[in-house]
Amino acid sequence: MSNPYANGAPQVPYGAPPGPPPQHGGQQWAPPPGPPGQGYAPPPGAPPTGFHSGYPQQGYPQPPPQGYPQQPPQGYPQQPQQGYGAPPGNPYGAPAPNPYGAPAANPYGAPAPNPYGAPQAHAAPAHAPPPMQVAPQAPPHAFGQGGYTYNGLPIPPPPGAPPAAAGGNPATMATVEQIRKATKGFGTDEKSLIAALAPLDAFAADAVEKQFRMTVGKDLIKVIEKEVSQSRRKHRAYSLTSLLQTSGYFEYALRLKALGPVGGDVWLLHRACDGLGTHEDLLNELLLLRTNNDIYILKQAYRAVYGKDLVQVVDGELSMKTKRLFTMALGGARQEDAAPVDSAQVSADVKALKSAARGAGTDEIAICSILVSRSTPHLQAIARAYGSNGLSKMVESEFSGHMKDALLYIANGVEKDGWGVERDARLIEASMAGMGTKDERLAYRLIRASWNVQRFAHIKQVYAGSVHKKGLRSRVDGETSGDFGRMLLAIVGQ
Repeated sequence: MSNPYANGAPQVPYGAPPGPPPQHGGQQWAPPPGPPGQGYAPPPGAPPTGFHSGYPQQGYPQPPPQGYPQQPPQGYPQQPQQGYGAPPGNPYGAPAPNPYGAPAANPYGAPAPNPYGAPQAHAAPAHAPPPMQVAPQAPPHAFGQGGYTYNGLPIPPPPGAPPAAAGGNPATMATVEQIRKATKGFGTDEKSLIAALAPLDAFAADAVEKQFRMTVGKDLIKVIEKEVSQSRRKHRAYSLTSLLQTSGYFEYALRLKALGPVGGDVWLLHRACDGLGTHEDLLNELLLLRTNNDIYILKQAYRAVYGKDLVQVVDGELSMKTKRLFTMALGGARQEDAAPVDSAQVSADVKALKSAARGAGTDEIAICSILVSRSTPHLQAIARAYGSNGLSKMVESEFSGHMKDALLYIANGVEKDGWGVERDARLIEASMAGMGTKDERLAYRLIRASWNVQRFAHIKQVYAGSVHKKGLRSRVDGETSGDFGRMLLAIVGQ
C-alpha cells in the first residue's frame, strides 16, 4: 500500500531500496530478572534503558548496487489510503497491540499512538518515575556495536561511534562527483550544491561525507565553508546585510544538511552555548521532550566532537531553577514512551500540578519535575485532564522568561495532536512572522523537521490547514531569497 504522504515529501532521486527493511530489534539493554513492576537501571557506563543497537555485529547491510546503503524507507510502516484526517485509529499502518496498556476505565482516554517512530522498550512502570538526577556517564565512544536510532529514525553511527564500512556505490559516487565539480576551480556552482545536498537523508549524508573525504581527500564541511566564503567575496557589491542573508545562512543550511541529524544537532548545541549569550530557543528544541536514547547519543557525540561534557556546558550557560530544569532533562532518566499510562498516577500528577500552581508562590521545581520526567503518552493524558490548552495556559500564567518558554515547548508538544506536529508548524511560522525573517531559526527548524519525511509531510499539511493559508512552500518562497531561499525551497519540496 502506497504512502499517502509521498507526494508532499522531499523526493530522494535514488529510489527506495529493494526488499523489506532490516529489523532493528536486536541487541538491547534488558532489565535483570526480578518481581513484576520492579524497575532497574542499566549498569554504570551502559547505554540507557531502551537504547537501540539493533544491527548485526558485522555492521550495516550491503547497499543495493544503485543506491545509498540499505535502510528502511524513512523508517515507517506502509500507509493506508485515507491519509490525514482519517477516522480515529493509527493512520500510518495496521495498529499494533496497545503499547501503553491503558485500562479500559481510563478516564483520560487511550494515548495517541506515536505515528513517527517506535516507542522505546524496557521502561520503568509509570507509578515509579525515575529519580531526577544525572545518570552515570558512559565512557567516551562507548556506543557499542550495531545500529542506532535517533528521533525515532534509524541513523548511521553517530560521532564517536565505530564507523560503518564505507561503500562506494554509484549514487554516493555520483553525488560526490557533483559536489566536487560544483566546488572545483574559480567560483562555485551553488545550484549544483543545492541539488546534491538538499535531497540527502541521514544515511545518504553520512555516506557522501565519508566518500568525499576518501575520494577528494578533503573535509566536506571545510570545502563548503571555503566555497561559500569565496562566493561572498565574488558578490562583494552587495550590502553586508544582503551578504549575510544570501551567503552566511546559505552556508549554515548546507552545513546543517551535510552534518546529518545527530551531527547537526551537536553543532547546533555548540552554537547555542558558544560566545556571548545563550540561544535559549535552540536549547529548548534540542533537549526537551527527548527520549533517553536521544539524550545519551547527544551527550556521547558532543564529547566526541568537542571534547567536553554536554551537561557541564549547558549548566554553565544557565542559572537558578532553569539550570535545574535542564539538568533534569539531560539526566536521561525520563519514563519511556512504552511505559503503561497509569490513570491513578495521572490524577495524582494533575492534582500536584494544580496545587503547585495555586496560591501566593508557585512550586516551580515540582512542576518541572513532572513535565520533564513523565513520558509523552503520560503527559498527553495530563493535558487531556486539563482540558483545551489548559496545561499551556497554566504555564503561561505561572512562569516567565526562559523557564516559561521551555515549559511551553513541552506543554504545546503534548496538546493538540499530542506529538508536537502543530507546535512545530507554528514555530516554523514564528520564524517568518512579523518584521524580518529570522533566518537561522527558519533554517534549523525546516532542516531538523525534514529528516523525518512522513512527519514533515504532516507538518506541512497542518501548516496549510491551520497556520497559514498560503502553505509552507509559498510562505518560504515569499520570505527568503537567493541561494539560501533556493536551498530551503529544495528542502521543503512541493
